[in-house]
Amino acid sequence: MAPPAPDQTEVAEEIPAHELVYTTVVDEFSRLPIDGGRVAFEEQLQGFGYINRHTNVFADVETQTLTEELLGHTVQIRAIPVEYTFDYGDGTVRTTSRAGESAAHFAETNNSINLTDAETPTSHIYSSTGVYPVQVTTRFIGEFQVEDSGWIAIPGSTTAAASPGEADIWRTSQRLVSGACRDAADYGCNGPFTIEPGDRPPAIYQDRYDEDGNWLGR
Repeated sequence: MAPPAPDQTEVAEEIPAHELVYTTVVDEFSRLPIDGGRVAFEEQLQGFGYINRHTNVFADVETQTLTEELLGHTVQIRAIPVEYTFDYGDGTVRTTSRAGESAAHFAETNNSINLTDAETPTSHIYSSTGVYPVQVTTRFIGEFQVEDSGWIAIPGSTTAAASPGEADIWRTSQRLVSGACRDAADYGCNGPFTIEPGDRPPAIYQDRYDEDGNWLGR
């Protein structure tokens, strides 16, 4: 007489949890609500920059751990940013393993940093004035753990887009003048920027101009 067939429930219980959920985790990874972070600029400049100088742009994005219930198990899935594609809005696209950082953190010393011309691994030089939409797409690799499995690599990768930003690029102009300002219409007497019809002041100065582009002087 043949021995009785093993109970299927008991067989399933003998399979480690991480093997049971593996295929589901792999399928689920690309659908997770991974936060792509945001496009960041120097805090003091808010995206302001000059043509033909370095405007520092970087990705503010972090490793994330999400918890999912899969096949009756609590699974932790970790998304790790490894590659960043910067679209600077002027037709230039750069893919790098560096997320970038503020110029102050990048430099060895803060004593000689020129924030309006700080070259970093992710900075960009614009050759024309304008407001440029800047986007970053981050590629994430993953790993998961369930119960006492330790972290297990997830094959493949997924991407998430950052909240976009704007680079507001201006030009400098210098002239010799005969003396102090006498009228707001005189050159350089209506604030540090000449606001033409249809222009807007840079974000860092918007509260210092009225709606007609006149310098409020505060």
